[in-house]
Amino acid sequence: MIQPKKKEFYNVISKQVTFFVLFTFIFGACTPTEKKEYTELKDGKKKAATFVGSETCKSCHQDEFKDWQGSHHDLAMMLPDSTSVKGNFENTKFTHQSITSTFFKKENSYYVNTQGQDGVFADFKIEYTFGVTPLQQYLIKFPNGEYQCLSVAWDSIKEKWFSLNSEIDINHGDWLHWTGGAMSWNTMCADCHSTDLKKNYDSKTDTYKTTFSEIDVSCEACHGPSSSHVAFYENPSEEFLPPNLYMDTEMTSKELVEKCARCHSRRTQLTKYFDYKGNYTDHYSPSLITDPLYELDGQILDEDYVYGSFIQSKMYHYGVSCKDCHDVHTLKLKKQGNGLCLSCHIPSYNEPSHHFHEINTEGAQCINCHMPGKTYMGNDFRRDHSFRVPRPDQTVSHGVSNSCNGCHDDKTADWASKVIIEKYGEERADHFSDYLLKGYYGDLYALEHLMSNAKYPTIARASALNLYSNNALSQREINKVLQFLNDPSEVVRSEAVRSLELMRLQSEEIAQLIEPLLKDSLRMVRISAAQYFNMVGIDVNANPDFKKANKEYLEGMNLNADFAPGQHQIALYYQAKGKDDSAIKSYERAIKIDGYHNRSRMNLALLYYQKGRVLDAEKLYLKVITQEPEFSYSYYMLGLLYNEIGTPEKALEYLSKSVTKQPANINAFYNYALMLQKKGENKKSIEIAEKGLLIFSNNERLLYVKLLGEINIKNRNAIETCNQLIQIAPNNQNYQQIMLTLRDK
Repeated sequence: MIQPKKKEFYNVISKQVTFFVLFTFIFGACTPTEKKEYTELKDGKKKAATFVGSETCKSCHQDEFKDWQGSHHDLAMMLPDSTSVKGNFENTKFTHQSITSTFFKKENSYYVNTQGQDGVFADFKIEYTFGVTPLQQYLIKFPNGEYQCLSVAWDSIKEKWFSLNSEIDINHGDWLHWTGGAMSWNTMCADCHSTDLKKNYDSKTDTYKTTFSEIDVSCEACHGPSSSHVAFYENPSEEFLPPNLYMDTEMTSKELVEKCARCHSRRTQLTKYFDYKGNYTDHYSPSLITDPLYELDGQILDEDYVYGSFIQSKMYHYGVSCKDCHDVHTLKLKKQGNGLCLSCHIPSYNEPSHHFHEINTEGAQCINCHMPGKTYMGNDFRRDHSFRVPRPDQTVSHGVSNSCNGCHDDKTADWASKVIIEKYGEERADHFSDYLLKGYYGDLYALEHLMSNAKYPTIARASALNLYSNNALSQREINKVLQFLNDPSEVVRSEAVRSLELMRLQSEEIAQLIEPLLKDSLRMVRISAAQYFNMVGIDVNANPDFKKANKEYLEGMNLNADFAPGQHQIALYYQAKGKDDSAIKSYERAIKIDGYHNRSRMNLALLYYQKGRVLDAEKLYLKVITQEPEFSYSYYMLGLLYNEIGTPEKALEYLSKSVTKQPANINAFYNYALMLQKKGENKKSIEIAEKGLLIFSNNERLLYVKLLGEINIKNRNAIETCNQLIQIAPNNQNYQQIMLTLRDK
């Protein structure tokens, strides 16, 4: 086709526009009958769409169906047979930590003989296969309707049995044992491995009646119930618009990511059943960038299932979505190697002048620098989808990982940092992790910068707010948190409410600011608002919005009652209502579900102490110390307990340990310093206060306890310390009086 010259081209366009305007003017008055949205009817009434099964989809969508067949979605879960079972069940044995499991077949069924939940060996029938590669697991049914995943799995690549917990000695009764809560299909896996799943857990009887419409991740698992879609195309009518599917080709990139996030995210479930209505945060509350789920800078540490990483990336914010790299039906990458990245990025990124490695080597692969990974479940290597630039300088300053030393493990982070400066210059691009890392170590201004700046990822801003509110805040800082109750992001709004709840702030002014969020457009925020009013004890029962939101809150809490964190939340609810005995039962239930759930153990110990059960409280704190010897708060609380019951030497012993553990606890430094002064050890008291001030700089309480020690031994530095306190709190008359006294001497 010959292109017109520039002037002629504009003339052609001009004539076309004129014709279009004229056509619109002539025919604009003849408006066709507006099409209605099609709905299924039954007995003349509107019928909700139902699930029809993948075979129904196949008749019209043959190519898509063919691509889906054999994908990880299709093979997510299957009945065991000679085709689906990959593991060797020919009387093979596997031994781990002195436990020998034997895999065999009997009467055309598959079995394993292994240790059960009571420690006794027995034969267990395999009911389902779970996954296919790089590993396949096997499900066993229990009498209460629960299905458990064996922790011995089949390595589909190396073709051998292996343990998912090769470095841990796990005993029967432990949460991580294959019969424990960590390996429960109903609670940990089912929602995302089958279609139209309903957990149907009864907390009163501890039983499950879990159902699904299809065993695997079928067409409708993603696209939603399709009976209306099928009914329309069986009898198409120009009078109606075709009904929308939950996922279709008209979605924006962010909509697609949010819908994939339902299964590809670390999150808490809020509703009993995913009904394919509303947004992601109407059904789930996403996990934030917190330790130990993520590294302190947001890199993957535990399993995050991609979403929490991807929404940190610039790619996500520039409109890239899952389907730009992955085929939506086969799930495979659209291209291999750097070719995939070069679909969008300029060719010079594939040159040694950019990556400084030889072409076609591992170091020249984009993903090895920008998508480092970790191995989960023993052999499943997954890459970090936050697509970040390597930052060995952050390794030097804060100890986080970097991809340079991931390969060059014989070199130091300092070496890698210097190489980066040499090759790319001294300046690093602005990144939210710089502020998040500083915030982890007490820099509130860095957190304020991060959470207030809309250019940074929402998950990072909400995570900064979470960190911020873990500090003792001034009124100015509390006012800062209040600003985020009206943030455009529901994740930030929700976190602002939770922050105020955790600080137990319950003024009438704050309540009035939170009350409108009871009718927020998104369920996650409504639930956070309802939880706030329950936990701080403000009565808003007369508000109809509270009644609706509270119903959602209670439903979400009961839904997760089979999780230790769920029981922990129920216990906190009972405590807020003054029902300590019920709270104790829920904490005890949490520990029974997960013997390592030490948040519940710590809270239960305090309740035991308050009820006069001192020995029971002591045992719980000592159990935490046994399981988590580096956790500071168990030592601190045990120190306080011993002080309360009149054993000061033991109190000092445990307080001295608490200030050497993590996380750093300002109260431990303060109370230990005070106890040392009480014993007359003022010099050591000053040393402890100063160590605390190295972590919590200019902290008023630590400076005050330091000042008391200095006054006790007539240390001439007392004036300087008192002056620091006056600068922090110029209106404090006590400090002013102390200063006058010091100057008179």
